Amino acid sequence: MKTAIKTTGIAILLVWAGAAWAEDAPDAPSLPSAPAEAAPEPEPDRSELLEQQMLELKERLKASEEAQRNTKSPLSIHGYADLGFFVPYGNGGAGWIRDPGHEQMPQYAGYAWTFLGDILATTINTRGEVADLGDSPGTERFDSVDSNGAPGFLVNEINLRLGYSLTEQAIVRTSVDFMPRTGREFAIGDFVEVDVAELEYVLTRDGNTSVFVGKSLPTFGIEYKERKSDQRFGITPSLVHRYTAGSQIGLKVRSKLLNEWLVLAGSVTNGSSVTEQFHFSREIDDNSGKTLSGRFALSLPVGNIARFIAGDRLELGVSGEWGPQDNALGNKGDIQFVGVDLQYLGTGFAIKAQAMTGEAPGSDVDRAFGLKLNKSGYLELNWLVFARLGAIARAELRDAVVTLGSERAYITKSARFTGGLRLVLGSNIVVKAEYLNNREYGGIRPFKNDVFTSSLVLAY
Repeated sequence: MKTAIKTTGIAILLVWAGAAWAEDAPDAPSLPSAPAEAAPEPEPDRSELLEQQMLELKERLKASEEAQRNTKSPLSIHGYADLGFFVPYGNGGAGWIRDPGHEQMPQYAGYAWTFLGDILATTINTRGEVADLGDSPGTERFDSVDSNGAPGFLVNEINLRLGYSLTEQAIVRTSVDFMPRTGREFAIGDFVEVDVAELEYVLTRDGNTSVFVGKSLPTFGIEYKERKSDQRFGITPSLVHRYTAGSQIGLKVRSKLLNEWLVLAGSVTNGSSVTEQFHFSREIDDNSGKTLSGRFALSLPVGNIARFIAGDRLELGVSGEWGPQDNALGNKGDIQFVGVDLQYLGTGFAIKAQAMTGEAPGSDVDRAFGLKLNKSGYLELNWLVFARLGAIARAELRDAVVTLGSERAYITKSARFTGGLRLVLGSNIVVKAEYLNNREYGGIRPFKNDVFTSSLVLAY
């Protein structure tokens, strides 16, 4: 009995204690209720997503271009080594003969010496150097090759072209040529030529209008574009190259307008566009006048005109040049040239043609040469027969009289036919070969003055 009572009391105390603890304890968490069904989210607009992706892509491209500009070096280095082998045929490698007693050209009997042919006909390289200048009486010339008619190997030229972007719009360019040649009397015959030293300032955002200051390429005709060995399809320049491809010191403007359909170029320079190795060139003026030169051209896109010609562009141009004659001390006498040109430039075929006339009065007092250049010019075809093999054919004329007072007259009536091949051995290695057949006409008896020449161009 006592045990039962004791047990019952303990149970009552436990129940009371549990109730008291339950009142003081925090509420127990309730079970989570089932969530209410969420409303479906609307689908995003596809055009908005696409627009957002395009914006992100543009930002990435812009960042990539900026990074590339920042990492790209402002300095560019290009050039080449031009190695050659040539064989002159006849006349000691010279392109002219003397007319003793004015036998062939009696109408020039008033000159002490008369010479027939073309002094630069036997061209052996892209520079326009000849196998031999011959031994002309009464004058001394710098004969840079002077082969005396012998075949031989020659390092035609080593060229180094440097460019540096001063800013995004201002670029400085130089081109230096090194020619290893034979020295005489213990002198080294090697010489150096700086043919470009210019600053180009791009005026427009599209890059189609620029101003050039310094020694720049000329603006007359089209052949100056290919005056370097790594730019010319063949080897030798034309018979009128000497009038159109010389660098000029001064100011030049070039612009391409109307989606590049219209090409305009003009310059104000010290002298003419005649190359330095010819009679009518001078870098430093002897007179106060300046030479004006310019070219106007239409450059039109064209379609396929034949199954084997993939058409690209057809360009028609007109050029003119006028100014006081180089080597004359005064401004009275002027030299003037007028020319027309044509280019069809396709991916595997090109046609290039140019015709021109010109004159200069000369000066007995200043010993400046006179010139009467009658209609002269050339037609050239370049054909890429296969991916690595090309062929060149060119026909040309030069009808000119060059005089020095009553002392000497050079009468030229020359026709030249050139054929050659071009083999590309690699992206920077090209082998070329040409044969030049020189012919005289118009009362000049033909004489043998042909040339075979070849060139290995290693570009970098």
